[in-house]
Amino acid sequence: MGFSKSAVISVAAALTLTSGAALAGSHGSYPSKPVKILVGFSAGGGTDTTSRGFASYMHEAESMAGQPAYIVNLPGASGQKAAKMVLGEKADGHTLYMINIGTFIVGELAKGKDKPYSVKDDWVNLGCMSQLVTSLQVHTSHPAKNVAEFVAAAKASGKTHTWGTSGATTMHSGIGHLFFDTYGIPHKKVPFKGGSKARAALVSQSVESVFGGNNTIAGFEDTIRPLATAGADRDPTMKDLATFKEQGMNGADFTGLFCLFAPKGVSDEVKTKVGSAIKHIAGIKGFKKFMKKNNLGAFYVDADAAVKAQNVMYKTMGPVVEKILSSQ
Repeated sequence: MGFSKSAVISVAAALTLTSGAALAGSHGSYPSKPVKILVGFSAGGGTDTTSRGFASYMHEAESMAGQPAYIVNLPGASGQKAAKMVLGEKADGHTLYMINIGTFIVGELAKGKDKPYSVKDDWVNLGCMSQLVTSLQVHTSHPAKNVAEFVAAAKASGKTHTWGTSGATTMHSGIGHLFFDTYGIPHKKVPFKGGSKARAALVSQSVESVFGGNNTIAGFEDTIRPLATAGADRDPTMKDLATFKEQGMNGADFTGLFCLFAPKGVSDEVKTKVGSAIKHIAGIKGFKKFMKKNNLGAFYVDADAAVKAQNVMYKTMGPVVEKILSSQ
């Protein structure tokens, strides 16, 4: 028994619809449109660089069904302006927030009772793909070649030391305050809206030093000299740079994971699919190469491990922020 031409067409159409429905079902309802990632700092800093590198590969992750991601910079209040905007939008996974957990938590702690949100109560950490590492940086015309020489020069000047950082309440600023207070150096902090702007101030010698991300030094090695790096171990992207601890200063042995956040209430589907995308992108050769070029690492930390890192950061930065607030 043969099939008529119309019957063949009907069967083909039915098969097409069925396979299309199955495909849609395998991807679920998310994502249904491009994903917006907000960055609370200006272009050119570590957060922006990591976000743009990450977003450029988002559409390649199978879990994202070909949907791309794009970056929106909204600098202000050490990232809090952008964070509050994300919290104000629907928690459907189409608007996310990128920041390092150090700065995220320092910003919260610095506000005390007036904090705009709680990182652990109002946000969902979806996973991390890099880290922000702080260093003490000076202009290459500065005579100091290490921390001891820097401290000696600052004290010998008899002046208040003016230093820049990427925001008033960032991980960088916390480490900077800790450093100057530890060594008894009178100091004045100049906060900027992002690491690239703090770097520009150092290059133009508008400030005497900067506590900023190691990534901001890339391409500016002729004008910026890092003297020490934070972290329990040396930054893998700058292996020749000694840590603060190696040079005799304890208390600066931490870094901040770069993580992608969603507002609390986001679905399990979003958590799973974005988490899968983060894992995929962190392992892409092109992403690793891009990050290395910008003095940033590329690795995957899942949501559970990221939350544990947040808890450690609360314990680590709590006393630091308390000391900063009491000295103001």
